[in-house]
Amino acid sequence: MGNTMSDLDPLEVPALLLRMVPETAEHIAELYEMPADKAVTSEAAQYDTFALLQEAFMEPVVLPELARTSPDAELMGRCFEFADLLVRSSTHALTGPVYFQVLEALLEEEMFLQRAIPFMREKTREKTAKMLIGNGNAVPDALLR
Repeated sequence: MGNTMSDLDPLEVPALLLRMVPETAEHIAELYEMPADKAVTSEAAQYDTFALLQEAFMEPVVLPELARTSPDAELMGRCFEFADLLVRSSTHALTGPVYFQVLEALLEEEMFLQRAIPFMREKTREKTAKMLIGNGNAVPDALLR
């Protein structure tokens, strides 16, 4: 991978998600009605980052895990590493979906955010804090560390 992380190609995101978080495979397959390894190279998945993040990543994998009293640290670490790559992207085609489908989903319930914080990378913490402030919400101390 010669390119810098800030220039992540949106078309590579589905394959990157599958590689970093293989737990999404069955959900990707279901969403696009084909085997995950084929789906991630399909046009449908490549141009539908919103649906991919919501229906194959957040709803079936991340949020149920964060709903558990002690989320799987290894899995959440990979999920938030993936999210951070999108957050750090300079491409609006990625920053838009990651804001709406990932960061905002974490704000739906306080426990989601509280449990996600330890797994967040610096840039994700920064953007989440900005979003909370922008929405007039209090920023948890843990987010600012």
